[in-house]
Amino acid sequence: MLYCQVNGQQTNVLSVSDRGFAYGDGIFTTGTINTGCLELCSEHLLRLKLGCSKLQITPPDWVTLGDELKQIAAQFQKAVMKVIITAGQGGRGYSRLGTGEPGVIIQVHAFPEHYALWARQGITLGIAEQKLGLNPMLAGIKHLNRLEQVLIRQELDQCEEDDLLVMNLRDEIVETSCSNVFWQQNGHWFTPELSDSGVEGLARAAMLAKLGQVEIVKAGLSALDDIDAMFICNTVMGVVPVRVFNCRELDISRVLTLESSFS
Repeated sequence: MLYCQVNGQQTNVLSVSDRGFAYGDGIFTTGTINTGCLELCSEHLLRLKLGCSKLQITPPDWVTLGDELKQIAAQFQKAVMKVIITAGQGGRGYSRLGTGEPGVIIQVHAFPEHYALWARQGITLGIAEQKLGLNPMLAGIKHLNRLEQVLIRQELDQCEEDDLLVMNLRDEIVETSCSNVFWQQNGHWFTPELSDSGVEGLARAAMLAKLGQVEIVKAGLSALDDIDAMFICNTVMGVVPVRVFNCRELDISRVLTLESSFS
């Protein structure tokens, strides 16, 4: 970790009474610092605002937070910034009664250098055995409850593939271990509908706007039998073509022609 700030102070110490630590009671967002600026800064702040609203977390001062993000990002040329907002410290058991101000943690990490290679050469994508649960109340937001993703990542660490496609309990395509997914068939782009599972990533929103006509669908694995191209995306890796999906080679040139949507 290159930098860490907790509640306005540069430190890596967090109180054990913080509800983010105790219950995963909070939200986060992760983005890229490029030449001293956090890309999609306004969108990241909006995501945090929506998450706080949906989980009824007392929000921080957004103007102050925005200024802090800009000041911290200015210290780095290329890095990854993670912003966490928790419901604060205290409360009895699951109850938030008696909690104080929200917790705000800002971290900066080294940028994963292999993402540039992935973007040029594409990745191999397998299929995860671990499946995501169904929870419409939490679907879409990037909350701190990530045990499903931890188990998926543990599965991925034991595989040869670069990433894994993840289904939900209804065997519907959702996302990969850390990214949203798009595929092309007969000239049309598709991406999964995420009302019951998954995260509505900022890169996904950018690509929906960029590509224009994208069909948002509930689809099983059979929908991928005859696809022409596929890519995964998030705000750190950008757009990454899938070179091999489930042992089948795909045409990455269709993806490489897409311009970056994250500058």
